Amino acid sequence: RGRGLAALLLALVSRRIPAGRPVHFQGPADSFFGYAVLEHFHDNTRWVLVGAPKADSKYSPSVKSPGAVFKCRVHTNPDRRCTELDMARGKNRGTSCGKTCREDRDDEWMGVSLARQPKADGRVLACAHRWKNIYYEADHILPHGFCYIIPSNLQAKGRTLIPCYEEYKKKYGEEHGSCQAGIAGFFTEELVVMGAPGSFYWAGTVKVLNLTDNTYLKLNDEVIMNRRYTYLGYAVTAGHFSHASTTDVVGGAPQDKGIGKVYIFRADRRSGTLIKIFQASGKKMGSYFGSSLCAVDLNGDGLSDLLVGAPMFSEIRDEGQVTVYINRGNGALEEQLALTGDGAYNAHFGESIASLDDLDDDGFPDVAIGAPKEDDFAGAVYIYHGDASGIVPQYSMKLSGRKINPVLRMFGQSISGGIDMDGNGYPDVTVGAFMSDSVVLLRARPVITMDVAIFLPGSINITAPQCHDGQQPVNCLNVTTCFSFRGKHVPGEIGLNYVLTADVAKKEKGQLPRVYFVLLGETVGQVTEKLQLTYMEETCHHYVAHVK
Repeated sequence: RGRGLAALLLALVSRRIPAGRPVHFQGPADSFFGYAVLEHFHDNTRWVLVGAPKADSKYSPSVKSPGAVFKCRVHTNPDRRCTELDMARGKNRGTSCGKTCREDRDDEWMGVSLARQPKADGRVLACAHRWKNIYYEADHILPHGFCYIIPSNLQAKGRTLIPCYEEYKKKYGEEHGSCQAGIAGFFTEELVVMGAPGSFYWAGTVKVLNLTDNTYLKLNDEVIMNRRYTYLGYAVTAGHFSHASTTDVVGGAPQDKGIGKVYIFRADRRSGTLIKIFQASGKKMGSYFGSSLCAVDLNGDGLSDLLVGAPMFSEIRDEGQVTVYINRGNGALEEQLALTGDGAYNAHFGESIASLDDLDDDGFPDVAIGAPKEDDFAGAVYIYHGDASGIVPQYSMKLSGRKINPVLRMFGQSISGGIDMDGNGYPDVTVGAFMSDSVVLLRARPVITMDVAIFLPGSINITAPQCHDGQQPVNCLNVTTCFSFRGKHVPGEIGLNYVLTADVAKKEKGQLPRVYFVLLGETVGQVTEKLQLTYMEETCHHYVAHVK
């Protein structure tokens, strides 16, 4: 900090946030283990929950590949074993689920989506969008979709949600017959949000259950509902868009007019409806804009910002793109920029987006974006940092499925973060690679934050030289550099190398520096130092510089 007659540059040896010691969980072969992942904790136990939507279930042996949700304990699990959750569900085809409901669980894809309530005893939402009602089997098989609320302890019996059947039985119409609720899900403290892209002849909708009064909030916007084949609900999320104390719901419609669209709805509890307050459209045909969403307060102003994925955005073929919208208040979002990762061929960058909380301990949340088809389906995950302006345009780290042993396929199809899984004070990142039936937990290492100051005089009197170079009077100034470091769970002492440069202005070839340091009687343009620093203690060095 500070500028004087000379511009002084302090070059520090910086530390990135490396992913330490990956923890690899392996699921059953060909089960799509890792299609969805979720970090979860209960009391002092950390779990990685994994959706395997094509798995067989040991609790329903007569059902054909219904899918399953596995729990993988992070601590005291040397064999990295994962066990299937018992959801206490029907074991046979045709089990009654209502007055006009009989279920068919074959190929229901349980575990296609997972979500967690954001609190200490948060429950878990697990969905199977291909669950079918076969009560009218002679005329219709109805893929309503099914979700299940799992208690925080992962043991007691949970709650069944079939939102499209509840709507269907009131009207006995076709509007919700193929709704496929749960292809996407999100959980707030009081709202369960489920995407239903097949409702209203694939116009789609968003199903929102208010747990406080056990009622559904309905979308009654005729303009949206009459736009067939838009797939609204293919992706969902929720956040504080209109006000820091209210929760709004977001739905993606990736097929809308071929370019895709995203909507933000205010949850009006008085009328029991969802009211549109914002919409944005994609820019390119077939990009699937709105097929992934992430609500996160990037700049720390208390309002949610929005990231929208378009994984098939193409310059050549399906490189993918994520558009960042910054909240300016009252639900007015402004497009900031588009992220593209490395712009790799067929990468599908933006297939998944996840908020990671604050990885680098700078006070702003960070996000991860998956590109699961990059590098010939090995996959990659890019990490971006939030800051006061919104998001840092350049990614800080790239995690590659090819660099994990064994090499993974579709690494980055699913991402979960925001929970400290190993107790070192930093949130960790969990990534699924379902074509390898694998999940990898990447544990963040502690981050050292350097506080650096350079102190210079505000001015010097060039008419009255204060120093001598031999017999020659010269102008001079005192320069002081001060260093300290801080961080959570960091060492008590660190070594620091730094370089102090006297004149960093761009000079014509052959032009001599205008400022020199005086060191042991010699004039030098650069000083290289090594320091030992103690945690939270400031260490300063003093120098004299001559000005030509």
